[in-house]
Amino acid sequence: MTDPDHDLTSALASLRPRPPGPAVTAALARELDPPAARRGVILAWSTGLAAAAALVLGLYLGVAPAEAPAPSYQLVRAEQSPANVEVLRPVRLDDGSFARPVRVRWDSTTQWEDPRSRTRFINFRPNETTTLLPLETY
Repeated sequence: MTDPDHDLTSALASLRPRPPGPAVTAALARELDPPAARRGVILAWSTGLAAAAALVLGLYLGVAPAEAPAPSYQLVRAEQSPANVEVLRPVRLDDGSFARPVRVRWDSTTQWEDPRSRTRFINFRPNETTTLLPLETY
């Protein structure tokens, strides 16, 4: 093959890079690793400034007030209203049978109180359930 491009391609493919010399490796190591003495000085200053800031903040704010205990709610009252039952007109189902819809409504209320702070928590829940009662016709 006398193609000049082929000769150039094969010559470039046969090239292998040499490993870097020890001077290059040492120079890279010096540049990538920060000096230990400088790092120690920065850490010492940072620690000293943080301690001084904590001392000033502690003196400025004084002793933190005691945290109030969490409320301990106790059940005071629980009520449930009488159920309101509604019987609706019968409906025809897809299979041809009949069913009567029945709707039941009621309210549930619970009251909780913290005896120390007299804080009240009232939970009111209205409830509704609808169901179909099958009817047998003869």
